[in-house]
Amino acid sequence: MEITAYTSFLLVWAVNLFRVCYPNALSKEIKKKSDKSDCGKGAQAEKTGISVVILTQNQEEQLMTLLPRVLEQAYDTFEIIVVDMNSKDNTRIQLENMEKRYDNLKYTFVPKDTRQISLHTLAVILGVKAAHYSWVMLLTPDFMPHSEYWLACMSDNMTENKDFVLGARSVSSGSSSTRSFYYLQEQSRFLSWALHHQTYHCNHVNLAFRKEKLLSCKTLGEYGVLLSGIENIFVNRFSTNERTAVCIAPEALLLEISETKDKDWKKEMLNQKEAKCFYKHKSQYGLYSAFRMGIIWLLFLLSVFTLILSIWAQHWEYTTSIVLLLILWSCLRTRKLKKLSTLFSIKTAGIYLPFYELRLSCIYWSNSIRYAFQDKKVFYRK
Repeated sequence: MEITAYTSFLLVWAVNLFRVCYPNALSKEIKKKSDKSDCGKGAQAEKTGISVVILTQNQEEQLMTLLPRVLEQAYDTFEIIVVDMNSKDNTRIQLENMEKRYDNLKYTFVPKDTRQISLHTLAVILGVKAAHYSWVMLLTPDFMPHSEYWLACMSDNMTENKDFVLGARSVSSGSSSTRSFYYLQEQSRFLSWALHHQTYHCNHVNLAFRKEKLLSCKTLGEYGVLLSGIENIFVNRFSTNERTAVCIAPEALLLEISETKDKDWKKEMLNQKEAKCFYKHKSQYGLYSAFRMGIIWLLFLLSVFTLILSIWAQHWEYTTSIVLLLILWSCLRTRKLKKLSTLFSIKTAGIYLPFYELRLSCIYWSNSIRYAFQDKKVFYRK
């Protein structure tokens, strides 16, 4: 039994170590583009025109803070389209006043009677239809561009052979460590997949795409009644091999400025589970997620069992070896996460603790159980 326990621990530890040390596509991209100082700062003679669509609802204060930062971008050819989703504050009055000062700012609003489609989906469609330029970017007042070169950096990837450009985002400083760790993990994963041209999903902001890609979607009605998740489904189903780019330049980062409570974050995770019903290759990605969460729990349980076994049998050399192996794995994991936290401007704990990954897997499982018993009507426009 001892030999079986120790061998199992070594095998599971080796698998986890391989996952930590194996250089994924994002790691390779970080090394390839280590110098970002000149991102978007070159000549703009051949830069493409960009329409930035901002979706807002009762966010007057955040919107008025965001708009000057976006309107003053160091970019020549762009416009801002604000789509008001039936706000009850002074958003419309504020926009009318700003529209007089800025020629490249315009706004529209969602009709109150929308029966066939969700409010969010209709807002996206109206914003895209109002766009003058061929490239569209999505944004909400919850986020702020990291620099004045945000549009310029993103536009560097808007080439003739691309249809989608995926950008990165941060989380607010007041977010819990678990939520920060979640977005750190998720962005690393889907951006790496996108670099392999197997895009699974995306951020709902800092997403750029060709206007005609959305307007030509004939199957939009299938998922247009979803309350959220349309951006993820759109990217998952309509991004194609070799036509999706990833922008990880620090200047192209979006900073989250609005506080999000854990209960709202978990609710959004629940909504995304319904959206995943429309994903391509959802089964194989689901199996990968199950493996990823299972392997960390297996390592944890085997570590506890073998440590207790070695101490009980007084095999102190085995106890020391197990502890050293766990410290090595933890240090390598910490080093990798620190690089990602710097890239995405996400603050995490000073050292990596398996607690975060274990807790996150518990949240996934509890959400899965909750989803199984949830009335699916709550995810759709009534």
